[in-house]
Amino acid sequence: MKKSVAVILTCILFFAFGCKEDTTGPSETPDLWQSQPNQSIVFISKADNSEGEIYLLDKSGSVTRLTNNSRYENSPAISRDGTSIAFQAGETADMTTWEIYIMDIGSGFETRLTNNNFIEAHPDWGPGDSLLVFSSWHDSTGAATGAADIFTMSIDGSNVTRLTNSIWEDNDAEWSPDGELIVFKSNRSTQISGREEIYVMDADGSNIKHLTSTIGWQSDHDPSWSPDSKTIVYSHYNGSRVWYDVADPYVMANNWQELVPWNIYSVDLQGNTEQLTDVPYMAEYSVFSDDGSSILYLDMDFYINQDGVLIGADHLLMLMDKNGGTAQQMIPDDEHTGTLEYYDW
Repeated sequence: MKKSVAVILTCILFFAFGCKEDTTGPSETPDLWQSQPNQSIVFISKADNSEGEIYLLDKSGSVTRLTNNSRYENSPAISRDGTSIAFQAGETADMTTWEIYIMDIGSGFETRLTNNNFIEAHPDWGPGDSLLVFSSWHDSTGAATGAADIFTMSIDGSNVTRLTNSIWEDNDAEWSPDGELIVFKSNRSTQISGREEIYVMDADGSNIKHLTSTIGWQSDHDPSWSPDSKTIVYSHYNGSRVWYDVADPYVMANNWQELVPWNIYSVDLQGNTEQLTDVPYMAEYSVFSDDGSSILYLDMDFYINQDGVLIGADHLLMLMDKNGGTAQQMIPDDEHTGTLEYYDW
């Protein structure tokens, strides 16, 4: 299902550094994708446009470009029936133009659902594909704010309902497959910008429960559900400075050691956590397979020059068992390897 994302984290990194020269070669199991229960992968890539476009990979291995414009697009989410994509789009330099859209995959027809002067982003489909949950940066009077709250709306843009109302950041929401819960990240406990943790709440916004805890500059992001609605996977940052310093290309290039590692963790509804990956750089954006047996994630494989400066990274979709362990590159290297960003499958 949908993989919600942290907008700043990789957006700047991908713009600034691109990809490293391929030294790993293609996957040793090129049929690994064909063996998966999921039928398609939707992703953002800058292979054809520096603003990024939306692409669809089907089971035949064919990649279809779904958008072709000068608009910024991100956070794609495939509907549960596989026929539509929800995403955010707007101007790269003006986040207040970011709005929520849905697209019919077969026809390419787009519908704009929001039209406001504040950020609206990170859509995810609810059960039955009749509702979306998303983040919006505005208060109860309709004025723009510096922190997100979580809302739902019908897929025609009507019936907008606020679920959280906090001065702190509530973001990266995802609806559980059984429809009962919504998981999200927030700094409402730490009350420190850049110190997010994972929470769940009932689908109507009640009974908020704190699941993960952090120390120092640790931070938790991008939670995503298992198909049985019992387990959540997420990205855990364990660097020595606030994670959004990646937005400064100079800091990221020269002080990257302070901005890693990111690894994939899981947490159950009782708050029991488990580390699933152990990489030196960045493992992010984890999403369960439809049958719950595997987890797909994005591995940022850094390229460091002889002076210790970060000059590039490969962006590899890796598949591992639901309990972690050895991962395999699922998609062979191609023109998208250097710029593939947010995805869903």
